[in-house]
Amino acid sequence: MIWPRGLLLLLCCYGQVAWAQTLHFGTNRLAPGQVVEFSASPGAAARWEASSSGRVPPTVRGAFLLPRGCTNLIRPCPLLITSVPSGGSAIRSLYSLTNLAWTEGWAILAADGPKIDANDDTVQWGWGILASALEKFSATWPPAKRWPVVCAGFSGGAKRSAAVAAAMTHEGWRVIGVFMGGCNEDRASLGVELFHPPAQFKQVPMYLSNGTDDPIANAQHGAAVKESMTRAGFVNVRLETYPGRHQLNQDELRNALRWFLQLAGSLQPLPR
Repeated sequence: MIWPRGLLLLLCCYGQVAWAQTLHFGTNRLAPGQVVEFSASPGAAARWEASSSGRVPPTVRGAFLLPRGCTNLIRPCPLLITSVPSGGSAIRSLYSLTNLAWTEGWAILAADGPKIDANDDTVQWGWGILASALEKFSATWPPAKRWPVVCAGFSGGAKRSAAVAAAMTHEGWRVIGVFMGGCNEDRASLGVELFHPPAQFKQVPMYLSNGTDDPIANAQHGAAVKESMTRAGFVNVRLETYPGRHQLNQDELRNALRWFLQLAGSLQPLPR
C-alpha cells in the first residue's frame, strides 16, 4: 500500500511526539501515577557514616512517583521528599501521599536503608541513606537536580526533614520549602550546624503545623520551635494549627505546598 506523503509526515511527527513524551528510568518505562522502586549503591555520605560507625555500607532502597502531566524532564516538576521518624519506612509513607501528589502535581521521592538500632539512626545516617537514592535519581535524570524541592515530614520525620533540607541545599538542590508537622524541636538550626548550607537557606519558607489537641507537639510547642528558628536567623517561618491530635493533616500539607510554590519565585537563587 502506498501512503500519501502528507499522511506519512503526520504519522512521523506523531511518533516523534509520542517518543518525546515517553519517560524511562533505566530500562523501566514509566507512567504518571505509578510508584517506581529502585535500589542504589551507598553514596559518599552513606559510606562515610558506615566507616565512622563500623557498620557495613547498606544497599539503599528508593521509590518515587510522577504526577499527571509529567512527560518532559526538561520542564521542572516540583519534588516532595518525605522523611519519617527513626525506625519507620519513608517508602511506606510515600504511598499514603500518592493521592495528594497526583492532585497537586508533585512528584514524591523517599528512601529507606537497613534496620538499625535507634541510637545509631542519626540525622547524618539518615541523610546518607537519602543522599544515596538522590545520587541515583539525579544521575539517571540530571535535569531533576534543578527541580524545586520541598522536604516534609511529621513528628520525628518533621525534625529530619528540616535537617535534610539543609543538606540538600548544601549539595545544590533547589529547596523551596520545608513542611514540619507535629514538630516540637528546632532541627533546622541543627541542620545548618551539621551541613553548612549557603546563607540563602535561611530564606527558605518553613511551615510548622501543629494540632490544637496534640499532647506531644501542640501549638505551644510549635511556637517555641518558631521562636528558636527566628532567633537563629530564619526569616520566613509560618506557624499554623488545626483541630486534631498527633496525626498528619494532609490539608495542611496541601496548603503548605501551594504556599511554597507561590513564594518560590522570590527566593534568591543559589550560587552556581
